[in-house]
Amino acid sequence: MTELGNRLKQAREEKGLSLEDLQTITKIQKRYLIGIEEGNYSIMPGQFYARAFIRQYSEAVGLDPELIFEEYQNDIPANDKDEIPQLSRVKTRKQVPTSSKNTKVFNFIPKVLMFLAFVAVVAIIYVLFQNWGVGSSSDTQQDNKNVVFDPAETENEGSSGNETEEAEKEEPEQTEEPAEEEPVEEKPTTGTLTEVSSNSPNATLELKDADKFEVEIAADGGNTWVGVNNASGEYFLNKELKDGESEIIDLSSEKEILFNVGWVPATKIKINGEAFEFPFPINDVTTQKVTIKFVSNGQQ
Repeated sequence: MTELGNRLKQAREEKGLSLEDLQTITKIQKRYLIGIEEGNYSIMPGQFYARAFIRQYSEAVGLDPELIFEEYQNDIPANDKDEIPQLSRVKTRKQVPTSSKNTKVFNFIPKVLMFLAFVAVVAIIYVLFQNWGVGSSSDTQQDNKNVVFDPAETENEGSSGNETEEAEKEEPEQTEEPAEEEPVEEKPTTGTLTEVSSNSPNATLELKDADKFEVEIAADGGNTWVGVNNASGEYFLNKELKDGESEIIDLSSEKEILFNVGWVPATKIKINGEAFEFPFPINDVTTQKVTIKFVSNGQQ
């Protein structure tokens, strides 16, 4: 193994590269890489390729090829000029001498052919145009000979056209009368219930956007006790309702009403025809006290 081979192998190992890795990087066959490290240049295709492979090897392991060639010039095979691949000796098309006279002739022929083709196309168009003009004029003359005018038919056509125009003038224009708009009936609103506060079993709600405050209370699925009174303590309902029994109360003149329901699961309440949902789960809180503050449309 030469000093150059040792230097290159040491640089490769410092880089952590195997011969397979170096083969992938440089695209040089592994056996040539081994030959470089061992100084065995006889397996190379030639001295020119040996020098090129050493240069690629040096660059791949991070060494300066110029310094390597200068420092280890005795270990590197000399460059044999005879081994440098020669370029193809085949002359290009531009190098082949051609006669200037022949070139001028060949360049002139396409122009002559194009001119002759143009003349032929013009001649064909002229002939077709002449034939079409003669044929159309003869057909026109023949049609004029076959047409016979009847004065009576001409007068009838003129009179019928005048009658049609007079009839159109006499017909009055019809105008469409606008359809009357049907009045839209305003439906009373049932109102909007909004929760103000809640602390089981007490809750306070507010009824807005309603013209009235009408309540229907019914016992459904059992008996229930219901008390209905205002803020002054005046009772509108204070009794036990039997299963299937109901009461309707108009509270439109009141501002605040307290509903004291003894058995919520069997109590159904409707406010202005809409079913009322109790603030708390009916199976968990069976006795609930609900205060409703009524704000009518006129008070807003």
